[in-house]
Amino acid sequence: VRLLSAYAYGQVYASEECSVMVAGMRNVVQMSGFLVDVTSFEVDSMLGTRPYEITVEDLLGGSSYGILEQTEEGDFVMKYTFDEAGNNQAITLLQSTTMTNNFQVTITGFESSNTVGEVDVISLTSCESSTTCEGFFTVPTDQVCITDGLCIESSVIDEEAGTITTTIVSDDDSWFGIGFSTPGGGMTGGGSGSDIFVCSSEGLRRFLVTARSNPASQSTEIISQDDTGADATEIKNLCVLEAGNTGRMTFTRMLEGVRPIIPNEAQSIIWARGPGEQSLSSRHDRRGEVSLDLTNVSGGVSATKQTAPWILWLHIVFMSLAWGLFLPMGAAIANRTRNIVGSRPGAWFLWHKSLGRLGWILQSLGVLFAIYYAEVYSVHFQFTHAKYGIFIAVAGFLQPVSAVLRPHPPKGGVWPEGKKPLSRWAFEIWHKGFGWTTVISGIINVFLGVKLVNDLGFASITMNVPIGIGSIGVVVFGIFMLLGLLSPNNLLAKAMTCAKSKGYDGGKE
Repeated sequence: VRLLSAYAYGQVYASEECSVMVAGMRNVVQMSGFLVDVTSFEVDSMLGTRPYEITVEDLLGGSSYGILEQTEEGDFVMKYTFDEAGNNQAITLLQSTTMTNNFQVTITGFESSNTVGEVDVISLTSCESSTTCEGFFTVPTDQVCITDGLCIESSVIDEEAGTITTTIVSDDDSWFGIGFSTPGGGMTGGGSGSDIFVCSSEGLRRFLVTARSNPASQSTEIISQDDTGADATEIKNLCVLEAGNTGRMTFTRMLEGVRPIIPNEAQSIIWARGPGEQSLSSRHDRRGEVSLDLTNVSGGVSATKQTAPWILWLHIVFMSLAWGLFLPMGAAIANRTRNIVGSRPGAWFLWHKSLGRLGWILQSLGVLFAIYYAEVYSVHFQFTHAKYGIFIAVAGFLQPVSAVLRPHPPKGGVWPEGKKPLSRWAFEIWHKGFGWTTVISGIINVFLGVKLVNDLGFASITMNVPIGIGSIGVVVFGIFMLLGLLSPNNLLAKAMTCAKSKGYDGGKE
């Protein structure tokens, strides 16, 4: 253990070998701050304003280190550089950390008697939070976020040049972009075009998008990027995607243009992000629209609800009716009215078959609508609702197929020797057991769909329709099942099966 103490007439410390050394009239240094590579700090002025963005990987590329101190103006300056022992400790600490950036340390040592601004480091430890070390710098959180993980760091107008320079930061390394559109116009600006800036592995690009297709296939402008070593205040165009880490895009555009920017006036901003891929060839899996004044981002962001395209509406209505109402009721009627006293022969089966057929047709069309929607507007099998829906759709599709192939009872309904064959047992286990599993799963997935359209930012009516249909279906289904359990021969069941008090005999009472 190394001991450190300070005395009025000098500093004395014991080394690991316990030999006493006199430090003379040197000041004890004990402080926390950002660890920085000295060479990088000298050439990259960005580190003087945002040292928390330098990555551990970049720090490991250096060989001499120092610690920064924040000035009253808010900038960061080099407080001390390290001696050889301090540099070695810094490298060891960087090699063992799990952090990726915002690397802060606490140092203890003495000011060097040989070199001004250098410290003889005795100990160097990681400083990860305000609870573990004094002097921890909390990264500013006053960025305006368009959505979770995609934020506007700055947006500055140059009135003389008539331009606006905006910096967007992302919390992952997927491609991302923002665009200027019309309210509810989405990717195409309502058909009149949207002005979109994208940061991807292909660089910083600008698109005028007039059709729902990959922007790379449309009008493209490849923007020359500034030297990343330039002064941060002079950077006009930049796209950086740090593998496994973050993304940063700075772009400059004229206030006038296809989608003019009017100072102090909110306008529609659309955004999109890739599915963990840096290349724009991969379709987005996250997108949305907000209302924002880029000339005064302190005014905040208002989420703009999207209008559902017609194909999504068809999917919602057809699937809500199929799995929220018709198919559950078809199963409930078969389960609760099969043995109603005095019922018309086969009446329950007619209900079961009719509702089943209607539900089957609706869900089959609903699947086609979903495939088309995912192909044009989204990504296949990206969400839980879609993955769960595949199982439900396949199971639902096979139910009538199994019914057609089922072994039919002999005339009179009595099996030879009074025993059902194994094939009939297999059919009933499949059709009833798997059928009920599918029905319950279908009801659940209707409401998972409601959650999904809400998460994707669609208008409230897009949620209200399936909620209404699904809720009505659940209530009717629940009441019918409960009534059938408490009173099997209830009036509703009798009415549905045309039950007569004396029963049927060849159609006569």
